Amino acid sequence: MRDKKSEVLYNLPSIAGAETVYIVKGEKAADAINSLGLIATTSQGSSAPRHSDWSPLAGKKVVILPDNEAEKYKTAVIEQLAKLDPQPTVKVVALPDLPKDGDADDWIEQNDGKTLEQLREWLQLLVSEADALREELDTANLVNKPVIVSMADIEPRTVNWLWRNRIARGRITVLGGIPGLGKSFITCDIAARISTGRDWPDGSTCEVGSVIIANAEDDPRDTIRPRLDAHGANVHRVKLLSGIRREDDQEHCFTLQHLDALEHALRSTPDCRLVVVDPIGSYLGGGTDSFRDNEVRSVLAPVAKLAERYGCAVLVVSHRRKGNAGSADDAIMGSRAFTGIARTVWHLTQDKEDESRRLFLAGKNNLAKAQTGLAFTIDGDPGSVRWESAPVTITADEAMADERRDNDGTTKLDEAKQWLKHRLENGPAPSNEIKVMARRDGITMKTLERAKKPLDVQSYPEEFGGKWMLALPQSSPTTTEFAIDKTMAETDELGGDCKTSHQLEEGF
Repeated sequence: MRDKKSEVLYNLPSIAGAETVYIVKGEKAADAINSLGLIATTSQGSSAPRHSDWSPLAGKKVVILPDNEAEKYKTAVIEQLAKLDPQPTVKVVALPDLPKDGDADDWIEQNDGKTLEQLREWLQLLVSEADALREELDTANLVNKPVIVSMADIEPRTVNWLWRNRIARGRITVLGGIPGLGKSFITCDIAARISTGRDWPDGSTCEVGSVIIANAEDDPRDTIRPRLDAHGANVHRVKLLSGIRREDDQEHCFTLQHLDALEHALRSTPDCRLVVVDPIGSYLGGGTDSFRDNEVRSVLAPVAKLAERYGCAVLVVSHRRKGNAGSADDAIMGSRAFTGIARTVWHLTQDKEDESRRLFLAGKNNLAKAQTGLAFTIDGDPGSVRWESAPVTITADEAMADERRDNDGTTKLDEAKQWLKHRLENGPAPSNEIKVMARRDGITMKTLERAKKPLDVQSYPEEFGGKWMLALPQSSPTTTEFAIDKTMAETDELGGDCKTSHQLEEGF
């Protein structure tokens, strides 16, 4: 049954007995085709095909005669025809030599040397030579239509580098390191170089521009500004994204989920070369689990697209664990999506031979060959980075292997406690998921079990017979609510596999 709000098609009475119906945009063009002795129609108002009832065309032969400037109208008509049952047989025929903005009426007028019969035969010949639409109708009927682009239509281009072969514009770069090594000093040094156009530490040239910084841990007055000054920054080109202002005229915390706010900041800073997010964990937004790949990607993927659109680099600062992971990139705190979506990853570590010396070492690089590392110290008050001229040949993985050899059992336990506490901060989590992620991050089940006790991690079933959950004491349900009769647990009254009461309470 036709929707009461749908408009009837133009020339509807003639359509019922027609084998072939021509669709044009506008009643004037429809009348022109009708003058050839053919049956033509259009949607009422001609600009909104979705508001018309196209059901009279179900199962018929349909020819669309698009205007020169009516591509959107043609596509909208095809979408409506694709919904009919049975589907019509659809052809699209371009009228030859149409002037700009021309339609069927103009075509007939510019061929006034031909009779209407000759024009009809010419048009019917064009229709007979045209192929019927198939894939177009199938695609139009999809709820989620694929966007397919031929690689032949894509123009190749070189990578647009902010810091050649190290940090790319239009991409996300991760800078990871344990707290206190100087990651924020590095971001201030980088911002200062961009704001003044001073060469990079390896001698490569730096294009002058502006920087936007989102920093959740350092005070802008006694830390960020003094450090920028110490690095010689042009502070007029460095902007602090300190929050967002809503209708209540109050300032609220900014997160990367406020994509519209970030885009507005980029539009208002047209020469922005870099956006610093320090640390990333503070800007994922409420409810985002930093250990879940899909949740992390749902936040970072739109940021990556925004960076590509505006041609700026995004430098994401992240904490990392000390030595549990198999590789340096795997040691970045949280989900692997952080390093997965990044095109380059850099690691900050301490020189084991000199506690005052820091090493800036390459991790993943999808855009250039592996780069050598760099070394620096932090001198002065307020401190500033002093780079060494000689490259560092040790890799991030080798540096982490050295850390791992130096770690003892106590350090591994401390790391496991920190990992488990961070994982459960947002609430209970399934025990099986904790085990999988712990193994992935290099934490043994024995160490994880030891880490549970000092944190007083609670184990309980989600419901009787349900999956086991782990929780910190403050987010654990009451003991009585989830109490289990040990006698029942030790018997098989329900016909299922039994576990001992010790196994039930353990959760692992």
